[in-house]
Formats: sequence, structure tokens, C-alpha cells
Amino acid sequence: MKIIKQTASELIIQTQSIFDFWLPSCLFMAVGLISLTFDYHAATLNCQRLKAKQGNCQIVRSNLLGSNIKEIELASLQGAKVERCGYKTRVVLLTSVGTVPFTANSTNWGTQDAVASDINYFVKNAKNGLLRLSQEDHWLGWTGAIFLLAGIAVIVLRNNEIYSFDETLNTLTVKQRGLWARKVMEYSLCDIYGVEVDRTKDRDHDIWYEVRLLACGGSRISLPRTMNPYQQAKIAKAINNYLHQQNNQK
Repeated sequence: MKIIKQTASELIIQTQSIFDFWLPSCLFMAVGLISLTFDYHAATLNCQRLKAKQGNCQIVRSNLLGSNIKEIELASLQGAKVERCGYKTRVVLLTSVGTVPFTANSTNWGTQDAVASDINYFVKNAKNGLLRLSQEDHWLGWTGAIFLLAGIAVIVLRNNEIYSFDETLNTLTVKQRGLWARKVMEYSLCDIYGVEVDRTKDRDHDIWYEVRLLACGGSRISLPRTMNPYQQAKIAKAINNYLHQQNNQK
């Protein structure tokens, strides 16, 4: 929340600005689109041996943009190994000119070890004339989709509120704006006599702070809660000073 206007007769508080939701939304959608577009989610390896060292291998990688095919001479293929980086692994082919990635990064260690073992067995046994392996990493697609949907949800589900204290009209106007609903509520400034900051703790033991306007009859008008005590204290102080100033002028 932030104060966007503060004068002797008017105080306007906004709960969210456009940057509060557009920045995280764009980041989520960018990560999701990159993952869906450029990370390959399926890979196949087909090797055909004509003689002991004659033949070829073909690697086909697929993503949303299409398929990429790479040819490797069987005489150049020396085996395979599993590369580990943190909790992720991938299978790379060992050739006479360097390594060639086969599978995408995955958390399935056992599956990757089995794939590398099958490739090494084929290379070492000249009697095997055909090798066909395939691997699909659906989690890459799910991860990209989740990030993309999260970015869209930030925009769709966002709810911006504007609290306008107006001495001239003697009203507090609360405007709630979102993609699905718009709502305007009005209160008489004469009915609001104070402000407080409520401190609560959730199930995860996180502490939340909520600014509440005290109205006649014991009712409360609650502003959105946050985990920032300094921000809420600043908002509460501004509202309290405004109400105190209005009471002194009466």
C-alpha cells in the first residue's frame, strides 16, 4: 500500500500499483514461455549397426517449436555417461569429437542411469544391430505451464483498492477494481473516529499486520493486510493525522 495523495482536505491510499502485479506476472509468463518453447521435452535415440563399426545414430529432440535432428556416425560413438548438477541429471553421449547431450535435465536419477547403461551395452556388444531409446520429461512441460498460468492468474485475480478520504464531501470512498468485478462503497467521515493496526499470526507462524478504521457502532473497516509492519504503521499514522486534523477543524 502507498499514499498517492495527501493534502489538508484529501487523503488517497492505493493498495496496489500497476508495477505490483505486472512485474511478477511478466516474470512468471516469461519463464513459462521459455520453458515451454526452448526446453526439449522428448528425446529419442535410434542407432543401427551394419557392421562392427559401421552405421549411424540419430538423436531427435522435440519441443513446442518442432523437432531437432542430429546424426552421429556409429564409429564416433564411444559410450554414454550421466552428468549430475545439483539434484538434476542428464545423459550425454561420448563421441570422438566431444560430448552430445541426449536427455534433458531430469530429477529421475535411476532412469538416466539405466539409459546410459543401455547405450554403453550397445556400444560394447557388436552383435546388437539396433538400439532404440526414448525419454519424455513431462515435468518440464508442467513446470512451464504452471509458471505461465501463475503469471496469468496474477493479472486475472488481482484486486486493487483505492481509499479516498474527502473533507469536502465528508465521505470515505472505497473503490475495488479487478478484472471480474468493480465495486464502490461510501462511508461518512463523521462515523470514523480512529484507526488501529491489528497483528495476527497464521498457521505457518507468519505475522501479518492489518490497518483497521474504527467506526461508530463498533464496526471495523479493514484495509488489506501485509507482512510489513513499517508500511502499515505509516499508513495508520497518515490516516490518524488526517482524522485528527478534521476533528480539530470542526
